[in-house]
Amino acid sequence: MEGTAAPGGPEVQVRSFVSSLMGVDPEGLTQAERVAAVSALEALKGAAAAAQVRLTAAAVVDREALGEDSRSVRADLALARRCSPTVADQHVGVAKALVGEMPETMAALTRGEISERRAMIVVRETACLSREHRAEVDRRLAPTIGSLGDKALAGAARRAGAALDAESLAERNRRAVASRRVSVRPAADGMAWLSILGPLKDVIGAYVALAAEESRRHQIDPDLPAEKWEAAAAAARADTRGKGAWLADRALELLSGRAKGQPQPVEVNLVMTDNVLLPAAFGGQAPADDVATIPGWGPIPGAEARAHIAALLDHADAADVARGAGGKSCATTVWLRRLFTDPSGRDLVAMDSRRRRFLGGLRCFLELRDPTCRVPWCDAPAVESDHVRAVHADGATAGANGAGLCKRHNLVKEEPGWHVRVQSTGLDGTGAHGIRITTPTGGVHDATAPPILGEGWAAAEPVPDDRVSDVHLQDLPLPNDPWEGWIPDPPDDWFTQDVEMRVA
Repeated sequence: MEGTAAPGGPEVQVRSFVSSLMGVDPEGLTQAERVAAVSALEALKGAAAAAQVRLTAAAVVDREALGEDSRSVRADLALARRCSPTVADQHVGVAKALVGEMPETMAALTRGEISERRAMIVVRETACLSREHRAEVDRRLAPTIGSLGDKALAGAARRAGAALDAESLAERNRRAVASRRVSVRPAADGMAWLSILGPLKDVIGAYVALAAEESRRHQIDPDLPAEKWEAAAAAARADTRGKGAWLADRALELLSGRAKGQPQPVEVNLVMTDNVLLPAAFGGQAPADDVATIPGWGPIPGAEARAHIAALLDHADAADVARGAGGKSCATTVWLRRLFTDPSGRDLVAMDSRRRRFLGGLRCFLELRDPTCRVPWCDAPAVESDHVRAVHADGATAGANGAGLCKRHNLVKEEPGWHVRVQSTGLDGTGAHGIRITTPTGGVHDATAPPILGEGWAAAEPVPDDRVSDVHLQDLPLPNDPWEGWIPDPPDDWFTQDVEMRVA
């Protein structure tokens, strides 16, 4: 049966060897023996990667030789390698190139002379060459491939390819220009990376212009009146930002088009508990777990979240004053949604809908519960919300039967041999919402919805008796009681009612 290892087959042999490695003990060994063992294990990693390359290439090539779409087996390989489908595609491309076109590099990897990373470098730097030229570069690099570092190996492969086919280098540059783009990705500590990939001359030119402006930031116009000159000098002395911080602030101001100090008018799902949002209502002391979470991005300190909300409210009030005085302003509105969890506070409760598709509040529910794709090891954003059990199989349009998926996995799960079912709904005391994925080769993978407050969340300690322990948001002393009449008669599709929150 496909997906079942034969007795004594490669899987059993490899797992037995892995178990034997658990017995490696550094105690009683000399330093020379320890270093020698580390070197041998490094060679072992290369040899293991070579075995994966051969198996990966065979799995994909056999499927393609039958004229079938390899998308399903690629997704299966991604789960087997515990990586995202995009990374698995890279592994597949490297495997096909090494097995079919680059025997010398493949042999060096098999002997453990190079790592998988360096084999990928050679494949990447020769991707624009013809099959014949790639094989020639492979032959030329063979004598020194085991002694070159990453940068030296990349340069050698690129130079050898240019010598064989200069036009390929020009074509590579043309393709690179066509791939220019802007991207954003999360960074640690509540930060994010904004990257611009563009032609070298244009990017350097933009940076030089920005740096030139930074070099003049403390210069003051000598023609200013004395009173204005003193104010400008005081502002310059007060600006203690470093060059990097100033460049980042100025670049973001220019790109966003916002004035200095103006909050960014974008929607951010900032999730926090009621006592993190308003600690004054709980005795005036922030909780021990004073953390808010941006689903899909990570945690930020509760104090920072409260300061951000306060800044938005202050700007909104200033905008109201400006409008009342007949001035122009960019209004900022703060919205507060109540989210209902199970008694543990870990998971959002489910909800149903009589609609066919996941829209409106139900889609918002799934986006908050599943900010990234539910398939294990896939970190792609969950851009699609779909049924776990299909509608044509009597699957309900409900939170318990929904899952957030990336576009690729939403398509793959409909391929023959793929089966997805709800393992736990999160409503019956069995834990968080969970799904089970079975692949065409018999692999079984469970995926549990992350806590609404992010991975690493833990239930808070019980509230002491001397603190307010039974405070609800609707009881908080907010002006005009924004919760009044909060829950209407439920329409076809509802999750929460948005209310504008103004905190005095």
